[in-house]
Amino acid sequence: MNWRPQPKQDIALQQTAFEVLYGGARGGGKTDAGLVWLTIYKDNPRFRALVIRKNADDLNDWVDRAARMYHVSGATIAYRPAEIRFPSGAIVRTGHLKDAQAYTKYMGQEYPFILIEELTQIPDEKRYLQLIASCRSTVPGIKSQVFATTNPGGLGHLWVKARFVDPAPPMTEFEVLGRTRVYIPATVDDNPTLQEADPDYVKTLDALKETDVELWKAWRMGDWNTFAGQYFKTFDRRLHVIERYIPEKGGFFIGSLDWGRVDNFAFYVHHVRPVYFNGQMFYRITTFIEVYGVEKEPREWAETIKNRLEGYELKLTSLSNIMADNQIFQISATDVGKTIADLFYQYDPEYQGILKAASKNRVSGWEIMQNWLSMAPDGKPYWQITEACINLVRTLPAAVHDENKVEDINESGEDDALDSVRYGFMELKWIGAKSETVERTDTEEEPTSITEERDLFDDDEGDIIKTL
Repeated sequence: MNWRPQPKQDIALQQTAFEVLYGGARGGGKTDAGLVWLTIYKDNPRFRALVIRKNADDLNDWVDRAARMYHVSGATIAYRPAEIRFPSGAIVRTGHLKDAQAYTKYMGQEYPFILIEELTQIPDEKRYLQLIASCRSTVPGIKSQVFATTNPGGLGHLWVKARFVDPAPPMTEFEVLGRTRVYIPATVDDNPTLQEADPDYVKTLDALKETDVELWKAWRMGDWNTFAGQYFKTFDRRLHVIERYIPEKGGFFIGSLDWGRVDNFAFYVHHVRPVYFNGQMFYRITTFIEVYGVEKEPREWAETIKNRLEGYELKLTSLSNIMADNQIFQISATDVGKTIADLFYQYDPEYQGILKAASKNRVSGWEIMQNWLSMAPDGKPYWQITEACINLVRTLPAAVHDENKVEDINESGEDDALDSVRYGFMELKWIGAKSETVERTDTEEEPTSITEERDLFDDDEGDIIKTL
């Protein structure tokens, strides 16, 4: 092949780490680097490689480029799905990870090389790990390796960043559990060939700075601290995440629940309390209890919730409501004539008084959550989350806009924690700070019960929670 690598491409191709992530910005020469990487063992008849994109349709452009590059090597391509055969007998196959079970197509197979195009399009790390379990080699002289390319952004942005970008400085190989990884960043500045062939491309990228600075940072500069499509852009871990604590007396508590047996079950408790600051009164929500996981029966979850509440000196009766996915009130074929809610009641009748069906309006719920993420008059967010809520803190900033309905969140990601919170916040509604409120004095006492709290939250605009 008549191809010479750019300096960053050459560095990426020389890496010996088991996992190599190359790219970080548009125009860095990612695709060509991956194509050339696949030819390292093209003369070995036992060499096998797998090329993955999230969707099969996304492979079309890659296959066209492969055909042009590999033609001079005598390679032939069969289609549906595309398979590249070199004269030696070496084979490069293509595939996708369109759904959570797609990895099963590759189980039991051996691929010394796996190339993943646009890694951040894979929504979760689990699918990635299931895939690379097939990356191994019993062929003498061929060392197994994963080569991934990507830009910041997409459903998988945060897990890719956490796996490759955050643990070590760029171009520094590091080891985790006996396996090595490395991240090689590249921008259009590292690709003079592209700049010479299309000098206006850089201008196109730079023009984004005036219309969408976050997209410019990601596509032009390869900045992993912001990414295109992020839904809750105002979330800032330094401001919104606080240390674990046991709430003091005052305010009230509301629970929220998203049911899942195979998908994730997510339950949260939110503490709502009034705050008085410089003549203003507003409400602050702190989400401080998380129960999260899969493959447990309703009775087990019901018991876990009660135990977790007791750890915070609370009871079921401490909660004004538990706003839940309405599917738990519907009978399914797997529930032997009883609803999920019925099984909760069977474990403890006290659930019957507080489990309520939540609104299913997704877009309105996300908007309410956005409002609570904003800053209150005291310089802190209206809504804060404690470190105990690991999965909520992990998935909230990872949510991205749906491509077809931009006001909504893409459901392909892990949104169970967000759905649960949305159910609770739809009940809480949104009330911002009120001006010209009589400033609280030291003689004022906190409400001592939920009943007293109901009186406190009454106002001309309506209650903060419909049942109060």
